[in-house]
Amino acid sequence: MARTTPTERARRLLALLPHLREQGTHSLARLAEALGTDEASVAADLGTLSVCGVDDWDLVAVYVEDDEAVVFGELPALDRPVRLTAAEARALLAALDACGVDPDSPLVERIGTLASGALDAASLSRTVRAAIAPGGLAHTHAALSALACAGHTARITYASRGDDVATERVVEPWRLFASRGAWYLQAWSPEAEADRTYRLDRITAVEPAGGTFTPPQGLPAATDAAPDPATLPRAVIVFAHDAPDLTAREWPGATFERRADGTVVAAVPFAGTAWIARMVASRLGDAVVTGPAEVRSAVVRLALDEIAGL
Repeated sequence: MARTTPTERARRLLALLPHLREQGTHSLARLAEALGTDEASVAADLGTLSVCGVDDWDLVAVYVEDDEAVVFGELPALDRPVRLTAAEARALLAALDACGVDPDSPLVERIGTLASGALDAASLSRTVRAAIAPGGLAHTHAALSALACAGHTARITYASRGDDVATERVVEPWRLFASRGAWYLQAWSPEAEADRTYRLDRITAVEPAGGTFTPPQGLPAATDAAPDPATLPRAVIVFAHDAPDLTAREWPGATFERRADGTVVAAVPFAGTAWIARMVASRLGDAVVTGPAEVRSAVVRLALDEIAGL
């Protein structure tokens, strides 16, 4: 069976669905020809689709027997319109905005009609971003965001990389930003008399410090405030085969060594383990982290969480 990237397989799964609208038997050879792949891949895809659906009982009614696909029921969700709650519509609007989709696009306008009530896009965006912060950082993100917006100083309990003991620091929280799978606070440190960048997953407590401040004008872009990739630790990942997405664009700052046996060894800089664990897990077993241990552990934890949710 030819190996494909998870993205390519997802596209193929979606492309299969229209061919399964008609109940009865379908030749695997014909389906493979329509999708530009082989029969074994189609059979594997149909097995995956058979456990997919709009809920845990309305699944895709298909199974493979010999060299045919047997469809014994209607496809779920394709025979009725998509329904979203107001909260789901608002979250989708925030995600589209974060992806840079034109706010005047027909898609945004249509989803906007489903979002009843007043929509505070900025507040919603902060909520969505906080909710997906790695390590359960929503409370830390929310507290610092509120202090930054009000121009109030913060007292944080922070442990630098490699430190066993956390210390209290009073800072002027300028802004929050995400980079390479981790959240950061850019702030002014009166003690150091310089601006500093703090990892949110190393902040264990936040409270108002009682002071006020005015943030400077022209704060640098997030990429300028993020750590220099040259100073970051690197994870070593062995890919079972080469693929179009093994590039520095998909894996920022990575270097790749393509071996004669077809495998690819990558050295990938990382500031947080959540992003790199998701990237590795999405390869569905085609990627193995050889080090460091903290990244391997993050991949294992993510995999176990996903299995537990099945």
